[in-house]
Amino acid sequence: MKIVIAIVAALALGAVVGAIWVGMNTFERTVVADPYESGIHHDADRRKAQALGWNVAVDEGSLRASPAATLAVTLTGKDGAPVDDADVLFRVSRAGTSRLDGSAKANRAGAGRYAAVLPMNEAGFWDLDVVIRRGGESITVGKWIHVAGEVGEGAHCDAGMRPCAGSAGPVRVVLELSPRPPVPLKAIEATVRVLQDGAPLAGAEVAVELSMPGMFMGENRIAMKSGADGRYTGQGALLRCTSGRRDWLAEVVVRRPGAPETRVRFPFLAAE
Repeated sequence: MKIVIAIVAALALGAVVGAIWVGMNTFERTVVADPYESGIHHDADRRKAQALGWNVAVDEGSLRASPAATLAVTLTGKDGAPVDDADVLFRVSRAGTSRLDGSAKANRAGAGRYAAVLPMNEAGFWDLDVVIRRGGESITVGKWIHVAGEVGEGAHCDAGMRPCAGSAGPVRVVLELSPRPPVPLKAIEATVRVLQDGAPLAGAEVAVELSMPGMFMGENRIAMKSGADGRYTGQGALLRCTSGRRDWLAEVVVRRPGAPETRVRFPFLAAE
């Protein structure tokens, strides 16, 4: 009897480990309630797009949070020539909520460009599905896109690729992460420079809190050591999300004696 129980337990554990391995190696990202099925479909569509030679480039530079945001992509074929005769549909969503889900048929604008107006009220990372139908072929290309807030400092800055700056009241924070982009399960070096009213702020308690929007990944806090010229350094690590998501937030927390706590948030993408 004990042998039977042990065999059953071993099989159950193997199934769990197998499911986790499959999730880590096949999911592109979670966009629906069933990430396993979604991951399989997106992986198949990605291979199909490669075989067809279709490439989708998103124009993120002009994308701003708005009730009527203009979303545009450029579709090219195997030879790099623009594809102008496709039917294209956009579907957008944000992780952890369905209230911002939206879709719209894209209009052909020439030179392989397709555009549509969608309600995208919140700044930050969004999920985009580009559904393409052409010549009897149909694929869905999944993309991570960043929707900027108001134009200004840090409005469209990926802290995983370059130093980014942000302000809260009189406090200005500059965050730099290394390597670029940060790699899950490997050490991350964080450097923060803090200024108050334009002057370096020394002696503060500074930390960088790492989180994933809409998904609890456990508490992940980098305690920073104070250095010269208002600089603070620390080391931490990112977990790997089994769903394949790569969008993270680094929130710099600054505490000063006799002053309110300051928080400045920086979105970034981790390496695949």
